[in-house]
Amino acid sequence: MDKKIKPINKTFVDVAADLLGNLSNLTILPGFCDVHVHFREPGFSYKETILSGSKAAARGGYTAVCTMPNLNPVPDCLQNLKIQQDIIERDACISVFPYASITVGQLGKELVDMDKLNGAIAFSDDGKGVQDQGMMRAAMEKAKSLNKIIAAHCEDNSLLFGGYIHDGEYAKAHGHKGICSASEYKQIERDLKLAEQTGCKYHVCHISTKESVQLIRDAKKSGVDVTCETAPHYLVLTDSDLKEEGRFKMNPPLRARQDLEALVQGVVDGTIDMIATDHAPHSQEERQEGLAEAHLV
Repeated sequence: MDKKIKPINKTFVDVAADLLGNLSNLTILPGFCDVHVHFREPGFSYKETILSGSKAAARGGYTAVCTMPNLNPVPDCLQNLKIQQDIIERDACISVFPYASITVGQLGKELVDMDKLNGAIAFSDDGKGVQDQGMMRAAMEKAKSLNKIIAAHCEDNSLLFGGYIHDGEYAKAHGHKGICSASEYKQIERDLKLAEQTGCKYHVCHISTKESVQLIRDAKKSGVDVTCETAPHYLVLTDSDLKEEGRFKMNPPLRARQDLEALVQGVVDGTIDMIATDHAPHSQEERQEGLAEAHLV
């Protein structure tokens, strides 16, 4: 005779307490999802692999991540996307959802065949802004027809002038080339107009400026289908915390105190929809350089 299985009349917290002991000083949360990570495989496995990245994510409580497409080969066609998907299937210990690129090779010259890349979670040229307005409009129109998201790294190259940290007091005091805030928010402003015109689902990656927050807040109020993220470092550090070390270099850069305060308020009032890590590992050698020389993307 089969033994009857008795139901367990315990909550998840009760079961966890039985396994872990006293939970009075602990917090139990659902698994996190990180919409913006770089697992570096294929192409840059000396920095990280899908196996090591997914293990690190699991260790931090993440059960799902979305991986950015600045890889080699770039997932800009079905064949290249499948290379990454096969590694994910083989090695990932959590759910890993890859982005495909917006443009072929992330070069901004030719739109990918989005119809053939339906296995991607969304489309992004992260690490590079799409410079051509017509190209971005075409991408949004196509994504709209497929009910897919355009996730944009917003950066106007014409406003960079060789900068590599925020164009603030630290840059001036230490003789560094600065990146102005307008290089971010001007492209967001352009894209929000395009998103309104096309009806595309539009997501803004890693916003860092007070102007970006306000533009997105206003766009949401006017009905634009826009979401956005920031990252933990923009909520706790400013350019006044910079040191002459490569680990303090990132893109977008750490901004001013007023930007941090606007970002925090954006999280509080719901303008900022999520906090993503922008996890982007580099080798020790690449990070040993100073602010001017250290690797970015």
